[in-house]
Amino acid sequence: MAEQTLPLSGRLAQSTEEFETITYWGAVRRKLMRDKITLAAMALGAVMIIITLAAPWITDNLLGFDPTATNLRKRSDPPTWFEAGWPKFEQFGFTCQSSDGCQWALWPEIASDAVDGLRFCVNADLGECHWLGTDQAGRDVLSRAIHGGRISLRIGAYVAIVSMTLGVVAGLISGYYAATIVDDIVNAVIQTLGSIPDLFFLIILLSTFPFLRSPEGLAITIGALGWMGISRLIRGQIFSIREREYILASRATGASIWRIMFQHMLPNVASIIIVVAVFNIAGAIIAEAGLSYLGVGIGPPLPSWGNMMQGSLGNFTNAPWLVLAPGFFIFLTTLSIYLIGDGLRDALDPWLQN
Repeated sequence: MAEQTLPLSGRLAQSTEEFETITYWGAVRRKLMRDKITLAAMALGAVMIIITLAAPWITDNLLGFDPTATNLRKRSDPPTWFEAGWPKFEQFGFTCQSSDGCQWALWPEIASDAVDGLRFCVNADLGECHWLGTDQAGRDVLSRAIHGGRISLRIGAYVAIVSMTLGVVAGLISGYYAATIVDDIVNAVIQTLGSIPDLFFLIILLSTFPFLRSPEGLAITIGALGWMGISRLIRGQIFSIREREYILASRATGASIWRIMFQHMLPNVASIIIVVAVFNIAGAIIAEAGLSYLGVGIGPPLPSWGNMMQGSLGNFTNAPWLVLAPGFFIFLTTLSIYLIGDGLRDALDPWLQN
């Protein structure tokens, strides 16, 4: 009987030793490495960031267009590789609206023209091929979309920093001083700001103060109105851990309030902050796009995905590339961010096994 129990005890000791060597962040990394969807989203997000950071080099050395340079002779031109096939494609669309039905016989000609156009663009010199067409001012759409990502992503990062800073500090203070006058004041501010419709308030502020319509001003404005949710979340977490043994021990040793909050409480809610910050970046990008689409965000000639969408108003039928280009970039970026945030939320949850 003893010989049969020794191997089992050895395996238990070995498994216990292995379990003790795995740290929390090591377990998080292991979960992320097994999540293929999150890894693919991280790769997509990295590609989008690299493209936007390298935008000046790409436009100068690969495209040959200045994103702010206008050419009124090329207003709303279709993509160069599809320029010959675009009239036939429009004709196909008109036939689909008639009672005779779609004229599918046009598609071989459309495909042949597109292939010839692609050959021309691949072999063309710099500044000769508009891969995604031009806008109403004759500016290259692809160059503006790549440069627009620099502004949209920068606004997203700034908004996350501003909202996280305000929300985390307010949540720590409110949670530590729960059920006191300090907590009542913080909650009163949160309730007041939360009762104001953000969209209308932002439109009024940005219309009244045009200097806020810069990337930094817009980020500060959006971030200053978007910290209430994270503050409530942090307050609830801090309220549940402020009476734990290690917090009481820190108080007994004479640690200051700020040291307790930022060195003992804050690390315990770091995983929540990371996940919310990632989601805030995507929300800020969409918010900037919506405000610029309404004409109160980033204005031309600075390119952003939002004002590119605003410039496409009324042109979806005649020039759909004006909508598809910025919309495609917004879709890919926000999709990657949301998938990364969802993967981080699963990986940072110590109770989630599968």
